[in-house]
Amino acid sequence: MDEKGYRLLRNSAIVLTIAWVGWTLYASGPKPSAAEQELAAATRYLEDGQLRQALDIFSSVYREQPDNTGALRGQAQALMRMGIRQSAEAGRLDPAGQAEQIAALQQQASERLRQSLALYDQAIEQEAARGVDEKNRRAQGVALANRGIVRDQLGDYAGALADYREALRLEPKLAEGPGLLTRFLRNQAERPPSIADRARYIAEQLAKPASERLLRLPERDMEQRAYRLD
Repeated sequence: MDEKGYRLLRNSAIVLTIAWVGWTLYASGPKPSAAEQELAAATRYLEDGQLRQALDIFSSVYREQPDNTGALRGQAQALMRMGIRQSAEAGRLDPAGQAEQIAALQQQASERLRQSLALYDQAIEQEAARGVDEKNRRAQGVALANRGIVRDQLGDYAGALADYREALRLEPKLAEGPGLLTRFLRNQAERPPSIADRARYIAEQLAKPASERLLRLPERDMEQRAYRLD
């Protein structure tokens, strides 16, 4: 074997050895706990729009681990999206012939959103009790952003504005809205309004006399989507 062939073989052996060692270290590293695996599965259901399945798993994890704030936030987000979905369904019905169905859907949507609000209150309080620092600043910002969306949907515009502003203070990147990858996974071709966009609009409207305000924009409101941690 000539010198060139020898060096090639040697270098290949070194690369393969490093790769094998790296894989061994990875494979022997800490495995996700059962709860972490369940939360990952619930998050996938959430992104796929399978909200009931996601809610069931998040609720199950939370029953086993009452201090698991991630499971608490997951329940809140699933309920929020259920409420927004039901509200959107009600908006697509004909008031002339489907008044009862509309009223039932609106009632269900309101209940889901209020349940979500209570869970977000609990999650935000739980996180604040630990102390907000660089490790959990984004998580708290995302929770506040999502609670703001819930309050917005329920018509508490001043409360929504306060949450949006605090969320942006904790995590300024939330002003950018969902990234391209997140929008691709959600099948959103256009960027939906961010909480920064909505906060500016609410502030402008609240500055007007009450009779001139236009705070509810059904088509745009339905485009609001929950924020993710990643």
